[in-house]
Amino acid sequence: MNFNDIPIINDKPIAEEDEVVRQQLKELGQPVFINGEDDQARRERLFILVNDAGFETSDIHSGEDDDEEDDDEEEDFYTPGPTNLYDARIRILNHSLGKASYRLQHQREMLQKIPQFTTILKKRRSINSKLSQIELCGSQVIQGNTRAVSSVRYSSSGDLIACGTWDGSVHVLNNNDLSPSGKLLGGQHAEKVGGLDWQAKDSQQRLISGGSEGTMNIWNITASDEVIKPKLSIKEAHTNRITKTLFHPIGDFALSTSFDQTWKLWDLNKVVELYQQEGHSKEIYSGAIHPDGSLFLSGGLDGVVYVWDLRSGRALMPLQKHMQGVYGLDWSLNGYHFASGSGDCSVKIWDMRKLDHSGEELFSIPAHTKLVSDVRFHSGNGVADEDGFNTNGSCLATSSYDGTVKIWSADNWILINTLKGHNEKVMSCDISDANNAINFVSGGWDRTVKLWQSPQ
Repeated sequence: MNFNDIPIINDKPIAEEDEVVRQQLKELGQPVFINGEDDQARRERLFILVNDAGFETSDIHSGEDDDEEDDDEEEDFYTPGPTNLYDARIRILNHSLGKASYRLQHQREMLQKIPQFTTILKKRRSINSKLSQIELCGSQVIQGNTRAVSSVRYSSSGDLIACGTWDGSVHVLNNNDLSPSGKLLGGQHAEKVGGLDWQAKDSQQRLISGGSEGTMNIWNITASDEVIKPKLSIKEAHTNRITKTLFHPIGDFALSTSFDQTWKLWDLNKVVELYQQEGHSKEIYSGAIHPDGSLFLSGGLDGVVYVWDLRSGRALMPLQKHMQGVYGLDWSLNGYHFASGSGDCSVKIWDMRKLDHSGEELFSIPAHTKLVSDVRFHSGNGVADEDGFNTNGSCLATSSYDGTVKIWSADNWILINTLKGHNEKVMSCDISDANNAINFVSGGWDRTVKLWQSPQ
């Protein structure tokens, strides 16, 4: 194309700056982004539209005039936040950059220690062989519970299991034999405990929970036989059912998702809501925080997964490949893979390094025959063995309303094992490295908590 023939617009040629070109395309009612189109191709498309399609030059602006009008329009794009939100984002930024730097440096070191391909293959086969032998080793009906076990989560050390139920109660069990650890927690929720999450802070184990009444509770879990009451209770945290509660890696912040179609960021020290985010067209059911603390995933019953940047509050991209609601989300500790489970019975694997505006998944697994209720990556200690092989993130567990828990290889996403033992829907699952072995726990509609381990 000869750009000497480019028409004059408002006494100026078509701009060289891609930002101005995009604005002019928008004003013409044309798509701004086309898959595979670079800046030069976008400018050529604008030229063709103006030169050949009969658009009047008055239909678009040069992007350099009407500064006052542009300034007025820009004011509508954001609402200034409070100082404490700015301070929180600075803390999250600094924390996530440090964590990301350490993680990337560790990955570079591991690349230099990569063993021979045959060694890797043998190690993977060994891990898969052990995972294929996982079987039911314990089952517990929680005393006093009358409804489904809706959520199960291992503590940071893997020695305790938190269980939330649809009758509003929260319980803590020992991983060894599923016996109660202390007495039932006081100050239970009114109904339907949603997400549970653990955090080790100041030599203490903390647990966060949310219920259908909209209250969020935080507990300090001790070995005492006394009834444990919430250390902190946030009433009316949401106007509808809370579906997930998550500690941010910094420890002073938490996030919650709700049926009121919002997710929120909380300052736990000052007990204040820092930020409320809308965006989904239906209820938000699932969420997951990046291991570095930089990004947050939200999954809604609208079938959309949003990737949010907690450092700026921006939505990086909507992922719209699921046909039904998203009920489970989790990040791999490698920092770039994450998984989503849906009512369309599929589990999709996403790679942040390869995502663009097309929103294509890395891999789609036809995982179950009914709704996928939970997805959990293995999170080991991240230490490589003498051969330089790291088992961290080696598998993915999924649970489903088809009554099964399935274990998948996190390398090639093939099925390793199907765990059968629940009589009805499996509502939740989790993985831990307790006792130097990979352990699985699940909770179901049949009101049981089940423990799965390799035979000794």
